[in-house]
Amino acid sequence: MRTTRSPFAHIGHEKLIALCKEELPGLPGIEVLAFYDCGFHVFTIAESDDEERQALERAFRQLITEFVRFDGLVRDFGTGELMRVVVQSDAAAVHCGHVFEEEYLIGMTRDLALVEEMDEAVSHLVTRIRKEIYLQADQLPGGRRGPRETPGLESAVLKTVAGEATDSDLVTDLLTFLGATVDVNDLHYVAVYREWRFICSADVIDSPALAPWFGGAEGTEGARKLYQDFATRLRSDLPELAYSLRQLSEEPIRRLVLDVVSGAIYAYPLPNSRGFAVGVTVFQPEVFVAENRLREGIDRIADLLGAG
Repeated sequence: MRTTRSPFAHIGHEKLIALCKEELPGLPGIEVLAFYDCGFHVFTIAESDDEERQALERAFRQLITEFVRFDGLVRDFGTGELMRVVVQSDAAAVHCGHVFEEEYLIGMTRDLALVEEMDEAVSHLVTRIRKEIYLQADQLPGGRRGPRETPGLESAVLKTVAGEATDSDLVTDLLTFLGATVDVNDLHYVAVYREWRFICSADVIDSPALAPWFGGAEGTEGARKLYQDFATRLRSDLPELAYSLRQLSEEPIRRLVLDVVSGAIYAYPLPNSRGFAVGVTVFQPEVFVAENRLREGIDRIADLLGAG
């Protein structure tokens, strides 16, 4: 892979570039790696020709703009700043990681079989840069990938909410499935929408174990409203995000992960069902596990919506 420096690369970036070049051969999945500082492109490591590389660098710059915009939105949840965004379409996936003070590392793959490897590899690089160059703590982007180190939580208080859908059988079936999908140990909230209209949700955020996150003045009802407001915004946010990444892929977005300091928000547009699902965890170590739990239920949610 070839390293291309921009005129904005300076001596302070040399150690960072050397670290990425040293690590990259041993990390699977990363087809393109690029770094930006205060909005300026610093370097790219890729096999692409110059024209394609420059097009990708422009798309990545737009992604950083979207990152900053989403960061402003997720701060309302009280779970910290945005530190990792993953966007996946039917043609490609990209990870934008916040390294330190307006600095971003972006990785991309077009091999959908290597998306998880690419995502984990970029998280690994972000962590190494933070710890070894900036002497910062590991924020655990993407959560743990190994076994849980603490005992599982057993008690949970399930709350289900139905919208104004006319198909009561659909809502009943969805709530039964969502109620079995949420878990106090990882996936704390799931909501389903069709044609941008709220259908129903299930969550365990009333559980005592989650009181440090939801026991404040706004309470759990305030949190549910914030999640619904966020999902409503996706009607404009997802098309804007897709448009900003059109030079990377013109395929519809199938997955969006907004990984914050404490947990993550997931948005999954559902193919052939005119809907989407939103999931939330507030446990940072469980970000990976919680998304897998949601992902395992997406096909069933899509089937229920499509039949309802």
